[in-house]
Amino acid sequence: MLFRIKQFILPIIIFSVFGLSGCGRAEIAPAQTVTGTNGILQVHFIDVGQADSILLISPDGESILIDGGNNDDGPEVVSYLKSQGVKELSAIVATHPHEDHIGGLDSVIQSIPPKTVYMPNVSPNTRTFEDFTAAVNISGAKKVQAKAGVSLNGPDIMGIFLAPNNSSYEELNNYSAVLKVTYGKVSFLFEGDAEDISEEEMLRNRQNLKATVLKVGHHGSKSSTTSEFLKAVSPQYAIISVGADNEYGHPTATVLDRFAEAGIEVFRTDQSGTIVASTDGEVIKFDKNVSTPSASTSQGLVELSNVDLRGEAVTITNRSNTAVNLTGWKLVSEVGNQIYNFPADTTLTPGGSLKVVSGEKARAGSDSLLWTESNIWNNDGDPAALYDAQGQLAAKR
Repeated sequence: MLFRIKQFILPIIIFSVFGLSGCGRAEIAPAQTVTGTNGILQVHFIDVGQADSILLISPDGESILIDGGNNDDGPEVVSYLKSQGVKELSAIVATHPHEDHIGGLDSVIQSIPPKTVYMPNVSPNTRTFEDFTAAVNISGAKKVQAKAGVSLNGPDIMGIFLAPNNSSYEELNNYSAVLKVTYGKVSFLFEGDAEDISEEEMLRNRQNLKATVLKVGHHGSKSSTTSEFLKAVSPQYAIISVGADNEYGHPTATVLDRFAEAGIEVFRTDQSGTIVASTDGEVIKFDKNVSTPSASTSQGLVELSNVDLRGEAVTITNRSNTAVNLTGWKLVSEVGNQIYNFPADTTLTPGGSLKVVSGEKARAGSDSLLWTESNIWNNDGDPAALYDAQGQLAAKR
């Protein structure tokens, strides 16, 4: 939630309603994987405004989603996942049942089935929570209670929940499932909306909080990220998922000052859009201003970067961190309504480009595809349109 609700929330026992397992260790079940990422762990902090949604893609292609934004964000999150080649989720972590964290998860679950769903043992009486639990139950996913000590491990990564550490809180935010994920020497701490009470419990229980990257709690509210907690985490980088010009004043000057005093580099989704962290387990780099595809197309990160009408060459660029299979895609010259069908198994590498060339002198090459040796493009003006395998417009120039 985006503000503190002063009410006492009883943790209704949901083992019977939601069927949560209370096991202390859980390995994420195998799922249909994204193409291997060459030893790289990717963490996508998706720009969903004043909400949270984070996609992890492990080095072997397993995908984990932490939260799904608000109710209206569901289709956008689904589109983003599909743009990254995600067909199935090994796990979903619903940090806590506030609408800005679980609102879009029912849409995600209906479109991209998870193997396992982790969430804390609290059950508010809201329509959003009912929609979420109904989607989980229909999906047949395994349900695991997220609490301190529960593992979420994959073939290449180690995950451990550090909170919640208690069974009853006044603030729903403090039920937040706090997850630490480690790959090699690099670690991420995802705090959900955990506030000072939960942070104090983690400190008191001597949890290993140190992490390279901190996903800041509660959108940068002063209710979270106490000085003592920040010192224990001692991150090099902090990520704040927050909406531009939000009515809550997030992130607060108090929290930002703490980061500045500690020399911590801060990235914000309201300033940089979707942020992608990539690490080989030794070093980490950040890709900012990553476009989030609209709900109408799953391939919003592929663009027509150049159309040279006189040179009869169209350049197509993949702006994402995942390879895109162009099988079934079409390039259209709109004036002449001429269509180029991409050959089967044509792959556009992450950050890579391909040219589609035509004309008398055109030749195929390692980075170019031959359309025809005839001229295609009208030099007086001829829009180029790129359509994906589903026939949806992916780019136009």
